Amino acid sequence: MSSKKNKKTGDRQAVIVVAAAVPVLMWHLTIAYLRMRRRANKEGRQFYLALVRDGIPKDQARKLADEYSSNLSLVRLIREGMGRFTF
Repeated sequence: MSSKKNKKTGDRQAVIVVAAAVPVLMWHLTIAYLRMRRRANKEGRQFYLALVRDGIPKDQARKLADEYSSNLSLVRLIREGMGRFTF
């Protein structure tokens, strides 16, 4: 009987630890995502300038650069990352 009680207590403690860690984890993920977005935008601008420099019309270069820099999607990153854990 005491092993069941110890297991329940251990389960509760694990839930508390996980619940306490979630806000910190979300903060770190948010910061990492914002850094990736900033880098993608910067690289998109560099890509646009390279396309224009190489003779691509500005409107086409803008569309390509926008597509290049917007390819970073948080939802897609989460789905791809969670794909390993779904059954």
